[in-house]
Amino acid sequence: PARSEEAAELLLGAIERGMEDRELVRLGVTVGGKAFAARLDAFRKAAAPVAPEEGDKPAAPPPPAKKAAPPSAAAKEAPPTAAAAAKGPTEQSLSEGLGEQLPWEAPPEDFAAGCLQPILKRFLAEGLVSLPAVVYLQPAPPPKGSREEPSLGQISIKPAFASPSTLAQCADFLQGKAAEARARSAVIFVRKALIEYPCVWKEKRKQEWPFDAKADGLFMQCESHNDRVVYFTQLTESKGGVCSVGETVQLDPATFALMPRLFAT
Repeated sequence: PARSEEAAELLLGAIERGMEDRELVRLGVTVGGKAFAARLDAFRKAAAPVAPEEGDKPAAPPPPAKKAAPPSAAAKEAPPTAAAAAKGPTEQSLSEGLGEQLPWEAPPEDFAAGCLQPILKRFLAEGLVSLPAVVYLQPAPPPKGSREEPSLGQISIKPAFASPSTLAQCADFLQGKAAEARARSAVIFVRKALIEYPCVWKEKRKQEWPFDAKADGLFMQCESHNDRVVYFTQLTESKGGVCSVGETVQLDPATFALMPRLFAT
């Protein structure tokens, strides 16, 4: 018994010095029985941190912010482009981007620019990983006398750019959705790195595609019944997490459109 008590003391001392594991506890209970278990329980209770009162809880420190370089002057003045956000604009952030214009009253390119602003903000805060593959449908005006405001249509299309067949299926689906919603326009945002097909930038002359083949960023394709435009904005993120908005270039939709026409002309 004396040796058992001595062994139990040694095991308890090891546990108190931070060496606790299942085998030590099992051995201690085997050697010291209930007395060892009771002492171990008392030690754990004494070592446990005391929870602060509800009103005295210290505020959790905010997560470290990602450094963001301010957008270049070219990016600020550029027309609607391509940028990103897995979670796209809300009605509130869209209205901030559109100013006094209502979403269904804005010209299609103004609507696209309104969708773009919250996407860029998210990119600057969270980096390239936040860049989306998404379509926003511009709502039709509400019926006369209706008090309900049309909602913003938002559809994730990441699987569309895997192959010619998935792209064709997605285009058919979007054409149906646009017709069903009587959408005024559709704006497609896709991160370049997510596109496996169609790689519209490959084997292009410098005059057509002024970026490096490996450059990442966002395509924006804006479609309406009367018009079609395509832009690309280069977006970069350094190893230190600094995000920058680069040059925006308007591209020829006949060559660089990612999606077939969604509206009958």
